[in-house]
Amino acid sequence: MLIEGERGVLDAALDHGSGWEMDPMTTAAAGLAAGGYILRLGHRWFRFRAQVQRAELAQRGLSERARSLPPGSRLIEKTAHHDVDILIGLPAAGTPRGDA
Repeated sequence: MLIEGERGVLDAALDHGSGWEMDPMTTAAAGLAAGGYILRLGHRWFRFRAQVQRAELAQRGLSERARSLPPGSRLIEKTAHHDVDILIGLPAAGTPRGDA
C-alpha cells in the first residue's frame, strides 16, 4: 500500500516513458517481416497440401486400375519417383511365385 505522496516505481516509469515505445518505422518493418513470414508459411502449407492430394489421387488411380484387373494379372508402374509391381490374386499356398 502506498502512503499518500509516495509513488511506485511503475507509476514513475509510466509517467516518464518506460522505454517500450517503438519508432513507427520499426513497428512497420516488424509488421512487414511478420506478415511476410506468415505468407511464406501459408505458401509452404498450400504446396505441401497439394503434394499430398496429388499422391492420394495417384494412389486412388492405381488402386482402381488394380481392382479392374482379373486374378493372375500383374500391374507394373514405373515413374521417376517410384516403381510399383502388383500381383492380382495370389497363387495357392505352397505354389512357387517365380520370384526366386
